[in-house]
Amino acid sequence: MTPLLVLAESGGGATRVLFIFVGIALVGIAATFATTRIYARLQRHRWIAALTAGGWFAMITGVLIGPRVLAVVDDSGLQPMLPLLDVALAWIGLIVGLQLRRVLVSAIPGDLVRWLRNDTAASMLAGIGTFAIWWAIVRPDIGTGILGIAALGLVASFIGWAPETRSLRPALTPRSGELAQLVQAGGGLGSVLAILLFGCGTLFVRFGPGDPTVVAPWIGLLELGLSGIIAILLGFGARTLLRLTSGAPQESLVITLALVMLGAGFASALGLSPLLNGLLTGAVIANLRDPILRDLERALQRAEPGMAVMMLIASGSLASNADLGQAVILGCSIAGIRLIMKPLIARSTVGSAFGDLPARDPLFLGPARVPFVAIAIAIGPAVATEDPLADTVLASVMIATLLGAVLPGIAGRRSVGEPLTEVTK
Repeated sequence: MTPLLVLAESGGGATRVLFIFVGIALVGIAATFATTRIYARLQRHRWIAALTAGGWFAMITGVLIGPRVLAVVDDSGLQPMLPLLDVALAWIGLIVGLQLRRVLVSAIPGDLVRWLRNDTAASMLAGIGTFAIWWAIVRPDIGTGILGIAALGLVASFIGWAPETRSLRPALTPRSGELAQLVQAGGGLGSVLAILLFGCGTLFVRFGPGDPTVVAPWIGLLELGLSGIIAILLGFGARTLLRLTSGAPQESLVITLALVMLGAGFASALGLSPLLNGLLTGAVIANLRDPILRDLERALQRAEPGMAVMMLIASGSLASNADLGQAVILGCSIAGIRLIMKPLIARSTVGSAFGDLPARDPLFLGPARVPFVAIAIAIGPAVATEDPLADTVLASVMIATLLGAVLPGIAGRRSVGEPLTEVTK
């Protein structure tokens, strides 16, 4: 007898089976819709682009299938899905790592380097300060390991920003277009910095079921070396396998899936970060500069929307187990600090280079948005440790992401009588 039949014959089992089917349908529809052309066209609308970039629809779906609504996923329901989560994290790391092409990195303008340097330093201070105040008020009875993981997750939520700019200023002029490109490039590089911070931090804090443990520094450095070696082997291995194929899309797809699953498997078996491992592998692939790897890169990027939706749905399910009061306070604090701090840093760092733009140009508010990678960072410890504190950190990052998707647009609204035009000199 199948598990579903057993459920159906038990008390209230029929309703439970119905909820499971509804939950599966919701997830399937959401993930499939994210890969369609209709979804891509909807991104052209200002507020829909902001809401989807902030993950509103996917997170709501996750909450619906979580333990407080349909209960398709219960308190421990995501633990068996940890291998699949590792694959998704490795995939996201690969996509972020593909930006680190040597030619592109060498062409980063000095203004953007200075902007990222100042922003990262201020973000780390803000993240550490927020965590310290929260810990001093709440005083959670937790071990050193989970404390370190929670601190890393909160600090990472302040670093970088989402690269979406269309909803802030749909009509771009040549000069505002340059600023939009700078914001988009900074968003991608900020994701790299956030993954490096969290990935290197987790090399010294091993987390899994129960309280995470702090490992010796030499072990962390050894694991970093292993991550680099695995990334090189996977990159060169993928190129070798692609050269042996006929170039058919099916063959490229199989090699792409094998690359991601091998990377996630190595990371899981050796206790490495799948995000960091994926980032390094993506950087290796991007710098091999072999035309045959273009199909691999395109296959990885085509699946990005679906992976993002699945990740957001999972985070929405986990958020149901968090301390809602603490999560709301933390999330609002993160969003509020970012909304004040990020535009100030942007204007003080690159504002002089765009003196012909209005000082209140809404594009300067773009860095206030929390990047998607912050949720990818926070979800790993929440699933692996099954600790309420990790769930609370994840929920707070989610709330900050949701608020960050709409607050910059609201703050950047202009009246009809205040058009956004360049200042003539």
